[in-house]
Amino acid sequence: MKALTIQIGIFGKTNIGKSSLMNFITNQNTSIVSDIEGTTTDVVQKQMELNPLGPITLFDTAGIDDKSNLGKARVEKTKKAFDKCDVILLMCGFNEFGAFEESFVKEAKVRNTPLIVIVSKTDLQNPNKEFLEKLKMYSTYILQFSNVDSNRDIFLDDLKKILLEILSDNYIENYLALRNIIKKDDTVILVMPIDLGAPRGKIIMPQVQTLRHILDLNACSYIVQDTEYETALENLKKTPALVITDSQAVKTIATKTPENIKLTTFSIIYAADKCDLVQMAKGAAKINCLKDDDKILIAEACTHHASKDDIGRVKIPTWIREYTKKDLIVKYVSGQDYPQDLLDYTLIIHCGACTLNRKGMLARLNKAVQANVAITNYGVAISVFAGVIEKVLEVFPDALATYRRELKRCKRSLTLSRYQYS
Repeated sequence: MKALTIQIGIFGKTNIGKSSLMNFITNQNTSIVSDIEGTTTDVVQKQMELNPLGPITLFDTAGIDDKSNLGKARVEKTKKAFDKCDVILLMCGFNEFGAFEESFVKEAKVRNTPLIVIVSKTDLQNPNKEFLEKLKMYSTYILQFSNVDSNRDIFLDDLKKILLEILSDNYIENYLALRNIIKKDDTVILVMPIDLGAPRGKIIMPQVQTLRHILDLNACSYIVQDTEYETALENLKKTPALVITDSQAVKTIATKTPENIKLTTFSIIYAADKCDLVQMAKGAAKINCLKDDDKILIAEACTHHASKDDIGRVKIPTWIREYTKKDLIVKYVSGQDYPQDLLDYTLIIHCGACTLNRKGMLARLNKAVQANVAITNYGVAISVFAGVIEKVLEVFPDALATYRRELKRCKRSLTLSRYQYS
């Protein structure tokens, strides 16, 4: 799945050779190559194995200086691709590194994204020492690219050496929240209801990924539906180290879980793995202090046809109105349509971000933080509605402390506001 790959974006001016580089690395005609400026009209993606790194996703983007009629839309899509990149490949021509390229260097620094400068078309003209020295002001890592087949292995070997240096070992797994909760030979119960929202014949990505993480940690999994949870507890000779449940069953499972057994949800694990659970817990506290006419944004990373009991478009809006007893204004976005301007919203409730990588989800979270808008995710919010948020956050002490602190602050602010207007 793309969200579990290292994502590498190719950026640069129009006609600088981005599509040629994409085809060169993948050894396929993935992108259309032409001398006509603006040939790449949308972000082109290709997944491949780049051992020993493993699976990667390459993005070929439209030129950042596109002046065509559709240029503005193309550049906007290019900027969105920037959000999810783990590594930037910034292409430039011989003796051509100006304001456009410098703006990308600046963005990469702000986002703490590693950047590799690639001097393009060096088969036509080799860069001189002075220009290469100048490039070192912008990046430690510089490669030269010429679209000559005999150079492919050399180029890829050099690229992989750099990637191995700038990306830590097990880059994707470094944010594995479970490694701080369970250990070898522990037993974990996974509660996975099969309901109308479950895909036929499959289990959903957070459950699949959590199961894989447990296996990687050499722990034992016991998988049941919510209806068999009590039977599972009775069958086990050893007390489970942790129970992880689907968020929609968390209220029921919490009532059936003994006090000495830790409980959390798949969505909360995802919030810890994919972004910043502490920030998500802080955002969840805001649910308790919403007022009439506050605007809530429900944000989904994927695009799907909503069912009659859709979690984002039906259940969460119903639950938040029932919980707060407030007349709230709820808006929805899905896929790539995450708003640039968030200032109108009081709270964002984001999905678990199955289809986003950590970098992409952090970019969305940071935009909310910069706009001073509270943000949380589906699972954290549902645990608030169910009245079990403190129970499911116990395994994440920093997040729990932040939730409690923010809840007190929020309620104090609400009380003061009522006093002023009474």
